[in-house]
Amino acid sequence: MLSELLFTQYTLVQQSRHAVFKFLEENVMDDLAKPLPVFNEKTISYMYVHIANCYIAWAGNFALKDSITYYNPDEPLNISQIKKVFEQVDEIIDHFITHFSTDPIQAVKGYKWPEKYIETDSYSIFTHVITHEFHHKGQAMTMARILGHIPVDTDVMRF
Repeated sequence: MLSELLFTQYTLVQQSRHAVFKFLEENVMDDLAKPLPVFNEKTISYMYVHIANCYIAWAGNFALKDSITYYNPDEPLNISQIKKVFEQVDEIIDHFITHFSTDPIQAVKGYKWPEKYIETDSYSIFTHVITHEFHHKGQAMTMARILGHIPVDTDVMRF
């Protein structure tokens, strides 16, 4: 069944995220809100709020037509707060997969921005939000390395 595949795929994303959060909690805690010039003064906290806002924007507010409030990425969060934000993200994706799993290429249309009409499909949105997370996860791990912390393996397949 397709929904099982999508739930399994998202579980892999969650497991990778768990490895990141454990690493951040155990090693980087005091540096989560430290701005880095090479990343336009952004922080690791910023990156994870930005990731969450992407899930909210595309899966929640655009595809599911919800009106979920965005988080302020410039407001530094500690790891407990970031984890709480991602509990909401997990609920959004659970609802998204349940809603779209019977037809993963179901058209999703509407205005994402006042003058920008978008036509895509639900599977493209699902793929976008998880690849977006992995892109910024890599940046967050690079940020941690710049701050003097050696990242652990956070790939989906860890050995």
